[in-house]
Amino acid sequence: MISTVLVDMHMTTSDRGTILVVVAHPDDETLGAGGTIRKHVEAGIPVDVHCMTGNETRNEELKAACGVLGVRSLYLSERDDFAVSMDLNKEVVGAILKSRPRAIITHSPVDYNRNHRICADIVREAAEWASHVTVFEDAHRVDNIYQMEINSLLPHPNVMVDISGTYDSALAALSEHRSQTGKAGSFYAKLYDARTRLRGVQAMTDRAEAFMVAPLEHAGPFYRKNSVETLI
Repeated sequence: MISTVLVDMHMTTSDRGTILVVVAHPDDETLGAGGTIRKHVEAGIPVDVHCMTGNETRNEELKAACGVLGVRSLYLSERDDFAVSMDLNKEVVGAILKSRPRAIITHSPVDYNRNHRICADIVREAAEWASHVTVFEDAHRVDNIYQMEINSLLPHPNVMVDISGTYDSALAALSEHRSQTGKAGSFYAKLYDARTRLRGVQAMTDRAEAFMVAPLEHAGPFYRKNSVETLI
């Protein structure tokens, strides 16, 4: 499916809600969804970013990159790149309850990077947990989880977002992650260029980012908004 945005623009502004991007590392937000983030911001949809790892240098770079993309709120962490585990579930629940997103963008469970795969699992569990009215008075249930691609291509993406008009902003945001681009030279820029051109060909546009829609967990009548209703 080719999409202009991930949130229904026919809704009123207040009903569109926000988008929360949950990533394992600084730079993942731009490599996986930089053009999509900027596109939604330009459409008037607030986007927040929660990052599970970081240090002083990388967090400053993340702030700069998110500034280029127009991110509203940035939830930072300070821990090692590899310190991603299911113990971070509560932290992501907290980000969901603060951001109250209509949609979440995060990693894919088929990514080569172990930390990315764990992040995908954390988000699916946290999204379900944050919606329990038996646990949280301000429980919130998201509509959709969109899983992005970084280095590993998704085998069967079912949503393509046209980023032809926001690709340059994403590339500018990527250049802010100097500690990483310095190590890898032009690799990340070339990767992002090639991948978005490939997805653009598939979506019959100049540039695109690809996503898989992940089904939300459903464990019973614990949610103010029961997702089963949307299947009817």
